[in-house]
Amino acid sequence: MTRTERAGFPRALLRDRSESKSGLDKSVRKNGSGQHNWGSINDERYLEAAALADEEEEEFEEDRDTTDQQRGNDSVHKKTKLEKRANSFTEAERENARQIRKNVLKAQDIDLSMIARTSSAASTSPPTRSPPVSITGSAETASIRSA
Repeated sequence: MTRTERAGFPRALLRDRSESKSGLDKSVRKNGSGQHNWGSINDERYLEAAALADEEEEEFEEDRDTTDQQRGNDSVHKKTKLEKRANSFTEAERENARQIRKNVLKAQDIDLSMIARTSSAASTSPPTRSPPVSITGSAETASIRSA
């Protein structure tokens, strides 16, 4: 049996990639709109007009939004800037917070709000954030040389 004889069998026709499985003609792609979604030249005038209309509508909306914001700014009261809260406690306040936190678990009802209020006073973290480890130039070069 030759290749051409085998190609005529019904099963071979089902597997034939050159024949359309849907039965439609594959030469007319995307209803004539061209390959690779480029579109048809016939639709170009319509698409350009739609794009210009969209652009005009967006400009109109932007103008309306800016005028609304200007009107809104006049009617809204301006808030005063909040002062930054200093996190400095006296030594007596810190000691009081530590005592409260030590004895809070011994009490019958645990007051979580009291624990939260004393957390900043009882904190042992340093007030300024500094890197825990500083790398010097000699440490970097020493590890590179040894490798």
